[in-house]
Amino acid sequence: MAENPAGTADGTTVGAETPRRRAFLFPRSARIASRRRFEALYASDTKRVGRYLVAWHAPSETASHRLGVTAAKRTFHDAHQRNRAKRLLRESFRRLRPSFAGGPWDLVLVAKRRILEAREPEVRADLEKVCRAAGLLPEATP
Repeated sequence: MAENPAGTADGTTVGAETPRRRAFLFPRSARIASRRRFEALYASDTKRVGRYLVAWHAPSETASHRLGVTAAKRTFHDAHQRNRAKRLLRESFRRLRPSFAGGPWDLVLVAKRRILEAREPEVRADLEKVCRAAGLLPEATP
């Protein structure tokens, strides 16, 4: 059987959304996109600092938790470094999102340079620690 030039041997398209893959997507409804909202969160007095990130939070204007992620060019000179830092933060948030307490929250995360040395479980643990300190996650039970 000849290889399909547009995809795999069975005729499916490479990169096509499957139900399993769709479960790992980060939908637009879960993102903070407006500059005004980013600036409002930066201006709030809710800054928390972790080993790999800095976080600001405020009650959300929508019905669900939302995330805004930044990785500055001044900190991460190469695009692939910025992309990896943002990917680690988004994935950590995605995994913690079901655990958030209270009403919906908007959360802005800024990556620190040392995030490039970390793996996702370490970043997630740091985000969890920061969110617990901010009261966004319930206290851990022993």
